[in-house]
Amino acid sequence: MSQSLAAAKALWIEVGDGVDDKSLTVFSSNKVLSALQCVIRCPCKEAQRFSDMYMKPIVNAILDQQVDRNEKDTNKTIAAILRTSIDIATKELTNPCKTKKCSTLEALGSIFDKKKAYYGDSESSGNPQVRVDMIMRFGHSSHKGFHHLATRIAQRPSEFTNIDTLHFLLLATIDASFVLSLDEAPRRISRATMDHLLGEDDLTKYPTQYLYLVRHDLQRLCKKLSLSTPQLMSEFNQFWRSLTLKLIKSESQQHKLFGLKEIEYLIDACRLPEAYIVKGAGYEFVNGRYEISPLVISNGCVSAQTFTYERTSDCGKKLILQPCLMTEPGKSHCDVWFYLSSSTTGVDYYFHETNPNEEQAVPLRDWKCIGGSKHPPPTLEQSSNTNPFKDEKGNLEKQLNKWAVENDVYGIILGRCINESHLRASAFLRNFLSKMNTPNLTSEQLALSNSLGQGASVLESILPLLTSTGPTISSQSQPLQPIPSPSASSYLTAIEAAKQRLLSAQRWNESMKSALQGYLDASRELQAARSSLLELERNHGIIDVDADDEDEAPQAKRSKTNKS
Repeated sequence: MSQSLAAAKALWIEVGDGVDDKSLTVFSSNKVLSALQCVIRCPCKEAQRFSDMYMKPIVNAILDQQVDRNEKDTNKTIAAILRTSIDIATKELTNPCKTKKCSTLEALGSIFDKKKAYYGDSESSGNPQVRVDMIMRFGHSSHKGFHHLATRIAQRPSEFTNIDTLHFLLLATIDASFVLSLDEAPRRISRATMDHLLGEDDLTKYPTQYLYLVRHDLQRLCKKLSLSTPQLMSEFNQFWRSLTLKLIKSESQQHKLFGLKEIEYLIDACRLPEAYIVKGAGYEFVNGRYEISPLVISNGCVSAQTFTYERTSDCGKKLILQPCLMTEPGKSHCDVWFYLSSSTTGVDYYFHETNPNEEQAVPLRDWKCIGGSKHPPPTLEQSSNTNPFKDEKGNLEKQLNKWAVENDVYGIILGRCINESHLRASAFLRNFLSKMNTPNLTSEQLALSNSLGQGASVLESILPLLTSTGPTISSQSQPLQPIPSPSASSYLTAIEAAKQRLLSAQRWNESMKSALQGYLDASRELQAARSSLLELERNHGIIDVDADDEDEAPQAKRSKTNKS
């Protein structure tokens, strides 16, 4: 045993030196594989040090390059190195030591990163199936990696401050929920991740692009899991609103802007167009208006997360527009694509290879023809009328309206955020709130609301001028004059004119500041008055946020058809 341990220590030093000075060809070296296998066979401080320092560089050195799938010996060694890395990471996740940080999480995230060059895709010379194999190994009953990951996030959230690694782990969890039909572990991971983000005192340490990706990952994961656990989608919607409120209150301008964009996404996500119009398809019978299926409508709300649009053509053909889950062998991850198909024969006419970040909405452009279908592919338009989504707590539009009113979200935006981006978001939210609250107002209240709404529109038009870093322009100001000729009298005249212009601009600026502050105070008073009114009406049974939460229609079955 002592001899084998001594040999292992010597091997760790040799491989570590080779990785450091880049003299070792990592992906084709059996020494690297042997060194990692020794970490499992000979647990000790030196083994821990080796995996802590070198597992991530080894994994990245392998996956950051392309290797043709026909190079069988090299690919065999790479697969063995990745399998061993999975085993090491799984073992470390189960370490009961409360003070020992799991140092292999980032290596695990790299293995699950579907954009690594080595994986490529099934159409190129890449090896996407290797990533799927690693996810399956991590989630296998003998490893229970996703269960251990859920426990780790819940008990040690401070280890998951690298949010891009969290994003890659969530992507693997989404794919595992499909490939391995996992439910319990992904549910625990989604809940632990939501608790982790809401428990953070300072979200500004996370880049906004990865906050968006993690939020979107959670949305995809909860949407899939809601088929078996409907309340999970309600939990996600509440999390999303709470996270957005934290963001718009942030001291970071970048995170405020991100939070304002999330408000627009929140509004879009709580409703669905009632119809789509298909135009320009080579098959004339495909063109026309597709109405949302009545099977997914309950009490005027869309009650299923998976939706279908239907149409019967003039010639009697029954057609559908729907998302389909793609789980083709060799794909590096699971995607949802959209199809225009016959609902009776199952024949597909056109499809859209949807970006996972956009799969929540039906794509309008860039459709493609199925092999043999008649060109050209169609374009789509969505109707302006919408149907609200519904979760376990009722109508999502009403829930969002209640959240915005009770937290004075509109007042926060106007009171704390003054630039053009904030104003666009405030207009988007104001229009939503106006639509939602108008039916509950008396004629006098409606007149006041319209008056203040017009005032907000005026404010939104003049604020870019007030906050501009360029020259202030008034109705009396003159365009900038060219530089005068180099004479003393010309310079003195120009300087005096510039001084007078500056004084005039300063007086105008000061007068507008007081007007602006008065409007903001009035806006906050309006929001407080509206909140009070809505609360009184709610207490007297005039409005009920959860009024639509009655018997739910059966959820439409999610399509899991493999398309080629």
